[in-house]
Amino acid sequence: MSVPSYKDRLLEIHGINMWNTFHVDRAIRFAKSCNLTGIIFHCNELIDKVVFPDKYFDKDELLSFNPVRNSVTKNYRYYLRSVLDKCRENGLEFYGEVKEIYFHNDLITKYPQLRGENGALCATDPFWWEFLEEKYREFFAMFPDVAGIIVSPGTRESMVSFAANRCTCQRCRDYDVDEWYRSLLAAMHRAVDGAGKKLIVRDFSYTKAHQYAMVDAAGSVSDNITMSMKKVPHDYYPVFPDNPAIGNCGKLNQWVEFDTWGQFFGLGVFPCSVSEDMRGRMQRYLDKGATGIMLRTDWENMTQSSVFCGFNMLNLIAGAMISFDVNTDMDAVYDAWFDHGLVSPLIPDSYSQIPCKITEGKDRELFREMMQLCWKILEKGIHVRGHVFNRNCQIFDRYDLTYNIMTVFHSRDQWEPNASKRVVPTGENIPVMIAEKDEALAMARKLRDMIAAASPDVNHNVKTYLEFVAEGFPAYIEGFRLELISTVYTKKAEISQDPGDVQKARETLAGYEELASRYDSLVRNKGYSHVVEYMLDGDRLIRFKADVSRVLDAI
Repeated sequence: MSVPSYKDRLLEIHGINMWNTFHVDRAIRFAKSCNLTGIIFHCNELIDKVVFPDKYFDKDELLSFNPVRNSVTKNYRYYLRSVLDKCRENGLEFYGEVKEIYFHNDLITKYPQLRGENGALCATDPFWWEFLEEKYREFFAMFPDVAGIIVSPGTRESMVSFAANRCTCQRCRDYDVDEWYRSLLAAMHRAVDGAGKKLIVRDFSYTKAHQYAMVDAAGSVSDNITMSMKKVPHDYYPVFPDNPAIGNCGKLNQWVEFDTWGQFFGLGVFPCSVSEDMRGRMQRYLDKGATGIMLRTDWENMTQSSVFCGFNMLNLIAGAMISFDVNTDMDAVYDAWFDHGLVSPLIPDSYSQIPCKITEGKDRELFREMMQLCWKILEKGIHVRGHVFNRNCQIFDRYDLTYNIMTVFHSRDQWEPNASKRVVPTGENIPVMIAEKDEALAMARKLRDMIAAASPDVNHNVKTYLEFVAEGFPAYIEGFRLELISTVYTKKAEISQDPGDVQKARETLAGYEELASRYDSLVRNKGYSHVVEYMLDGDRLIRFKADVSRVLDAI
């Protein structure tokens, strides 16, 4: 087709891979070859790595009390210029993605009045709006090739945020959250728009009210701001419904964000296809007026891993192809993946691998069926009736996190009222929740049998990885099954305070040590990437059992 479905199609690097030329060059090559339009560096403090700002810290001042910062900042400036040169040479735009408000700690040393009487940073001090405008003016003066800035002002992950404000001054007590968002975005917009660049605002929010507050705040500042929204509300949970904000942003342009790597679906260690889901959502969001997509390839909290070092490369290829043409046939997507070749996530991401191309028809059928089955396993195995039941794909090591993750921190209720009633530990719900885990485990064992029966024409690295998946995936799901059963019966005992329920919960604690030992035998001293042990950490099982025992003892 001559006109792409989505105008802006961007590859996002979120982890420290962005400071690794090997990885950046690889991402640029992929973006160019697959018709993407740009690269994103998602680093909370990206601007503060390259800007002082000079208005507040002149060079002589820094040399006198923090010469290291002066040198480090220069290094990042030269590096970023080299990346911008490569993007320009390959016809790609470059965007910075940040969370605001961020700053270097030197700022608080120089301006201690930014702390309130209780010692907390004051989120409503007018200085912040001046500071933001100044640092972005300096940034674009220094890096005019940057196409725009993507910002999250509603997150609790920035150094100053009204969502996590602990200052108790009268101004903070009286301040309106909507006014805070407007003030922040207006300051940024003056600098970004003044430089002729794009400002994209993310709706990263924990509540439905905050989500629309962000849309309203952006719209009140300017019609030329773009809203960027994750494919589902709040975060990349693949089991959540469509994001209701998409299509409801008034006159604002809209982008949609997708995770291809797997922060909430296996971290690439246990692979799965979300490409079918991606295709459906991209088609629906295009109909709702979205014009851009972002494809995340890694995660800021995980080193030595990305979509490029595993089977989930399928999802990145799918995102690139489908965003160009939402009617792309899935056969073409899988064929492109097979032609690109498979690599093993057991090997750290900074090691170069020669992709294993899949040419035989029977092998292509095997890997396609495998990737689709793996999603079904994860859908049932690490979720509970559509609720998140994992800690960024890890098993739990604390009992209190189980229901907190399901019904509070990653609550579905904001966007599907009363959804959490499905996981209340009632006599009706408990068998359904356990049956879901039994189904996931049965599918994982089916996958093991599929792999054992097949003899695909693959290289040593891929063969070793398949052997790991055959044994590791069922063990991984067994961990969630064990923890789910202990969780629901312990929660039931907490609610009822009945000795019989306490005893039933204690009976669920058998088998933890044996499974923990299996985890260790699968991953320890194998030379695998550390991310593999992150996924199969036997110590977490033991700590979880001990925590459940502590809770039961207290009833």
